[in-house]
Amino acid sequence: MLTKALVLFGLLALAQAYSFTSQEVKCHVCKATVTELEEAIAKEDSNKMADVSGFRLDAQGNTVSKRVRFIKSEMFLTELMEKICEKMDDYLKATYKSNGKFTLLKMIVNGQMNPESSLVDFVQDGDLNKSLGHFCNEVLEDNDEIFLKAFQAEELGNDLDIKICSEQARYCDESPIQEEYDFDGKEEL
Repeated sequence: MLTKALVLFGLLALAQAYSFTSQEVKCHVCKATVTELEEAIAKEDSNKMADVSGFRLDAQGNTVSKRVRFIKSEMFLTELMEKICEKMDDYLKATYKSNGKFTLLKMIVNGQMNPESSLVDFVQDGDLNKSLGHFCNEVLEDNDEIFLKAFQAEELGNDLDIKICSEQARYCDESPIQEEYDFDGKEEL
């Protein structure tokens, strides 16, 4: 009887250790999607130009031509966003051994097994992590304009994942790390 109680208690503790919400999963999927988009864009020639005229004519009947950087074009970004969720097959749900905090772990990094894999316990998932691709599609469909606008900006800047996933799409609770304020040379009130 005592053995059964200990086994049941152990199973409950194990199940509780892997407790996370769909909001947490969406947060991590959103951030992974931003990272994958950034990596895919970085592989492209940043000097390549695309014609985005759309066959418009001016008042004299001449074709109006507008060229933008290919990596900033809506056509390129839309096509990239349509394919990027396939990359979620490379991720697994996991929790850190040290604190039980949920994470998504990319299995292969720079052609090698992810060094963080020894720091986590992988979460057994009945759907073999296929829900990650579903969440990715959902995140992009619900926020396609946010992603387009962010990636069309002239400079992507730091903390793009926080700007998109926390501040705009509101999947995550984190905020960007603020620079320390320099009190030197400032008078106190």
